[in-house]
Amino acid sequence: MKHYDVAVIGLGMVGASAVYAAAGAGARVLALDAGPPGGGTSGTSFAWLNSVRKEPDVYHRLNAAGMTAHRELSRELGGDAGYHDGGSLEWADAGDEERELRERVHRLATRGYPAEWISRERASKLEPGLAIPHRVQEIAFFAADAWLDAPRLIGRLLAAAAARGADVREGKAVRFLRARGDRVEAVVVDDGDLVAQSFLVCVGPATQAFLEPLRVAIPVGRVPGLLAVTSRPAEPLRRVVHAPGIHVRPDASGGLLLGAEDVDALASNAGSPAPLPELAALLLERTARVFPAARHVKIADTRIGVRPMPGDRHTIAGRVPGFVNAWVIATHSGITLGPLLGRLLADEIVRDAPSPALAPFRPDRFLTAAATTG
Repeated sequence: MKHYDVAVIGLGMVGASAVYAAAGAGARVLALDAGPPGGGTSGTSFAWLNSVRKEPDVYHRLNAAGMTAHRELSRELGGDAGYHDGGSLEWADAGDEERELRERVHRLATRGYPAEWISRERASKLEPGLAIPHRVQEIAFFAADAWLDAPRLIGRLLAAAAARGADVREGKAVRFLRARGDRVEAVVVDDGDLVAQSFLVCVGPATQAFLEPLRVAIPVGRVPGLLAVTSRPAEPLRRVVHAPGIHVRPDASGGLLLGAEDVDALASNAGSPAPLPELAALLLERTARVFPAARHVKIADTRIGVRPMPGDRHTIAGRVPGFVNAWVIATHSGITLGPLLGRLLADEIVRDAPSPALAPFRPDRFLTAAATTG
């Protein structure tokens, strides 16, 4: 039986990043996914790399560091690895929404995050196809933001890891982790056990259910969201745009990727979910108001994604409570944070070098909270 240094379960953005970093550190890595890598949450994400609504400050800094890690990774991999810079544009309706946006731009700028107000003329030069309402004379511009073709990057990371000796197995469902005392001994799959020295769980919205057999309670909820992909517009969009009632960006297919938070809520209404074609048409109608070229496109695809949401809404990254050789990552910001968290956890597992940046995000904070309330 082959023995591995690290077994990584789940090959979305976070898991693939950890596999790449661990293999780069010289570890013998086993990488497992029940389906195709990136076929879960990562492949159904809006994939906007940003730290514009990540609070409090310690979480903002973590996400800003995640954006830096993406830029470094893009240079390291070279070629088209799915990273698309250009920043993001945002404007809001008058009233509370506009006040919140102005406060946010000021707060981010004082932290050193690239956040500024630009004229509608400059915004129109950046995105000539936008129909910005005349009353909107200033637009928020977040110059460091980017968007990601996540499945493409995941593929590049795993190919590079395999070239370094990683054993990447897709379509290999892990039934459970076999443990004895305070150690996990193996991952159990349909055709037997796979043994490793250390284990990293990166299964996103399935985290809570996956860890329950180990009698570990880490609260990670499931948040559904709907995205629509269009055919290619006659005029291109180059960057992420947030307008009232819609967020839109280029899609890797050449079309547009559309979403809206209130439409997510309609799609996830368990009692009476609205039909997906109807919701996709609503997204397209809203998009056409701010990007007229969208009036002549069609919906090519709809994607329902289920995103993980930690109980306190902040990233979970660290050792699984009660086990000396098992770690877990679960985060709602997996696309932005994947390369950073993958590298930091690989350093911790392979090199025994924990990062102080992860101190506020360790899983055992939930044990402390339970003890305090209990």
